[in-house]
Amino acid sequence: MLRMIRKNMKIILIVVIAAFGISIFYGLGQYRSSGGQKRTYYIAEVNKSGITSNQLQNAFLNAISRYDDKTLSSLDQATIVSFKKSILNQLIDYELLYQQAQKEKIKISKDEINLEIDKIKDNFSTPEEFNEALKANNITLVQLKEDIKRQLMINSILEEAKSQVSISDEELLEYYNENKESFLEPEQVHARHILVETEEEANNLLLQLKEGLTDFAELAKEKSIGPSAPSGGDLGFFARGQMVKEFEDAAFSLEPGEISDVVQTQFGYHIIKCEEKKEEHSPTFEEAKERISNTLRSQRENEAVSALISKLKEEAVVVYNYDFDAEIESLKSAAEEEQTSDSTEGVTSEETVSEEATETK
Repeated sequence: MLRMIRKNMKIILIVVIAAFGISIFYGLGQYRSSGGQKRTYYIAEVNKSGITSNQLQNAFLNAISRYDDKTLSSLDQATIVSFKKSILNQLIDYELLYQQAQKEKIKISKDEINLEIDKIKDNFSTPEEFNEALKANNITLVQLKEDIKRQLMINSILEEAKSQVSISDEELLEYYNENKESFLEPEQVHARHILVETEEEANNLLLQLKEGLTDFAELAKEKSIGPSAPSGGDLGFFARGQMVKEFEDAAFSLEPGEISDVVQTQFGYHIIKCEEKKEEHSPTFEEAKERISNTLRSQRENEAVSALISKLKEEAVVVYNYDFDAEIESLKSAAEEEQTSDSTEGVTSEETVSEEATETK
């Protein structure tokens, strides 16, 4: 019975997700629903401010709604509970940042909130559709504005932490010298292609192109069965190793403006046109400087935010009212027992078949 329940939980999870639907707003999983009743049970508390199981469930459902049914059905219960624990820790982080924003008396104007509301409304065809979405998600406009205000306060704290990051030219140069190989830009080709199902059709189209009877891009739009057809068969730039070998060898052997013979691959028959080529290039420090700066800044900003959250956690009183780790261990043990049981049943079944075959003889 327990085994059947665990298996059915995967199906139930998918049904719940389908019923919940995807978020209508960015980050809607954070949005809280009052539900008309006061909830007194907190799954966690942050400096005596509670996070309800309802908030956790909404955030969890929002997070997993981004995955398809096949992915979700492959998850075991221990993984699902572990994911839920991770979501709870994120909610705790948000609460810590919000409390810090309150402590610093961060002010958010009505204009800032209304600007965000307008951005959300832009995703809907009519005001009525927007209002229906609010109703469907059990949230009022007042609640939405309050949640936006909260998020903007948190964003202000995050931006404050990120603004402390500075990177010197010396650091940029040091990074460049230590990672020169990673900046190497391999040889690339910019190509178009026409893909058809038969060699005969490919040869007919190639003849038209060689005689100058038609434009390559227009012919690709009209005749190609590949996904790039609407853009005239344009594949953009690509390096070696990104296409199947037969296609790659033909494309890189062409000069700009040149058209290939018919090339057969597992996808069908191709005609390839080389638009332009880029030789292998090792950027100078000046050429790579902006990219390095963006990379380092992103790393340092993430580190600054992590350091801030760690500091806030050290100073806070965080209480977990549910033992996720114990449930995860219990589920893992149950899964191992089930696996052992299935294995034993398999061996017993094989022995029974063998005995029956012997008796038949």
